[in-house]
Amino acid sequence: MTTRVNLETFINTTLTNIQQSTSQMSKLQEQISTGKKINRPSDEPAGARKILNLRSEDLRLDQFSSNIQTATQSLEFGESVLQNTSNMIQRVQELTMQGVSDTVDQNGRNIIASEINQLLESVLQSANSSRSGRYAFAGTKTTTVPFEATRNSKGEISTVTYKGNREKIEYQIGPATTVQINQPGDEVFMDNKLFDTIIKIRDNLANGTVAFARNELDNLDNAFNSILNSIAKSGGVTSTLELVDNRIADTKLSLKDVLASTESADITELVLKLKEQENIFQASLASGALIFRTSILDFL
Repeated sequence: MTTRVNLETFINTTLTNIQQSTSQMSKLQEQISTGKKINRPSDEPAGARKILNLRSEDLRLDQFSSNIQTATQSLEFGESVLQNTSNMIQRVQELTMQGVSDTVDQNGRNIIASEINQLLESVLQSANSSRSGRYAFAGTKTTTVPFEATRNSKGEISTVTYKGNREKIEYQIGPATTVQINQPGDEVFMDNKLFDTIIKIRDNLANGTVAFARNELDNLDNAFNSILNSIAKSGGVTSTLELVDNRIADTKLSLKDVLASTESADITELVLKLKEQENIFQASLASGALIFRTSILDFL
């Protein structure tokens, strides 16, 4: 039995074919002009999901890298302050050795005590160092001045009190990796009795109690080593951050390659497909025009 196709059905079929061909050509032209084979999720849902995941991972790596840069800057600032502090402690050691020498008279010890007092003030300033309005050694209480001095009748520091806390400030540098970027001042300046030791040395030299000043040299040496350990700790974390940042940079390059292979279009292949679609389109137009020229008289 022969299936009869009326003119309306043929016209609708021809128009559908032409529209599909036109749509396909439009899609190919867009891919050629953008250089991307996936311009919207409907082009290739699986590929679009992969691209979104890759871009999301790239953004996450950017955040990790940004955190590393911020952490490195904070660590380097703290390390610089501690290095300056260690230099001042070394000077206090030198002056103390001079002051406890039998060749120095009391007038000389008074002069030495005065210089040690100035160094004590400088150490306090270092301990209260801030960066971008945030105190480096206050724990998480970064807006609070961490060290407060009590002064005697002569205006000299008699005691130093810590006003910060021992809380850690941590930055995320990986999916399950964080790094501590601060060293609480209580651990750096108070546990080693740095302030108390310098105060005792100053007062004992000024009072002429040389033996007591000499007894503080071991404490001063311990405080100096403690500061050096803090510097080394900071430097070690900075080195680790540099390695992690390098790995992130390598990973981002790999992601970029995968994204390019997933997203980028083969222009040569697309041009050939476009030419093929143009031929199909022209053939559809030609066949449609042939039928549309047919008159009803041709069927009589």
